Amino acid sequence: MKKSQKNINRRSKDRQTVVLEEMNSKFDLVLEQFSNLNRKIDGNHQEFLEFKGEMTEFKGEMTEFRDRTDENLAFIKAYLIRIDEEIQNMKTEAKELKTRLKNKADLVKLADLEKRMVKLEKLVFAKLA
Repeated sequence: MKKSQKNINRRSKDRQTVVLEEMNSKFDLVLEQFSNLNRKIDGNHQEFLEFKGEMTEFKGEMTEFRDRTDENLAFIKAYLIRIDEEIQNMKTEAKELKTRLKNKADLVKLADLEKRMVKLEKLVFAKLA
């Protein structure tokens, strides 16, 4: 019996050894997959950091662009205000000139009427005389 007991113990140890070796190989496989996953995560993390840097740079460029655009729009607004003021001044001057020309035309008509009146007076006085 001792021999059969030894045989059973030996088989049991052999099974335990096989199970332990299988577990060890599975742990190695898990460790290998974990290492691969870790490398992928590190690669993705590096790409993310590069992307974050690019986005920070882009944000700076966009802020600078917005500031320049705001400055340009302020300049254009001021320029358009000056143009509008000039147009308003020209309208006022045009109205004044129109009034003056109208008054001048009235004066020319009045002068013409006075000349005609003088001629008529001379004619009337000449006929009366």
